[in-house]
Amino acid sequence: MPKAREEPTPKSNAGPNTQLRADMLKGNALNSAWRLSYIANFFAVPFYLALDHHLGISRGEYVILFCVAQHPGTTAQDIVAASGRPKNSISVAVAKLEHKRLIVRKRNKDDARRMELRATAAGLSVYRKVVPLLKARERRMLAPLAASERRQFDALLLKVANRVPDWQEPDLGSLAGARRI
Repeated sequence: MPKAREEPTPKSNAGPNTQLRADMLKGNALNSAWRLSYIANFFAVPFYLALDHHLGISRGEYVILFCVAQHPGTTAQDIVAASGRPKNSISVAVAKLEHKRLIVRKRNKDDARRMELRATAAGLSVYRKVVPLLKARERRMLAPLAASERRQFDALLLKVANRVPDWQEPDLGSLAGARRI
């Protein structure tokens, strides 16, 4: 595989800390993790703040709606496992979506302990309005990559994502004797 060429640091209107941004992206003690976090934050945070402002749907609520619209009958526990979002935020978001009548909760006919989530017609309408906006945002995010690079990037992300269970629990054993600050 040919070595990737280093892209020039683009000019930004991000404010006075553009040099720190450039320096951190160029190299730091955690290059890959920092870059993934940086990209994820700038992809998600502004979008979900705007979505909340325009539709009154939070990030946590849309994560649930996104999962439920694609997998009707899934549970809140399934969404926690699939999304990595905390249980309490999923629980709160489920209640809010129910209150907004965007999802309904129903007992599974085979296992009464299992509460299935389904999008209502109104919930599906919101989902269908937002997905094209996210797809367009994703296209803009990936625009610097050639089609073959996008396919490779997607395959590499999937490879890393599939291994999350191997490292998701933080190993802080070396801090066992450290004093809490």
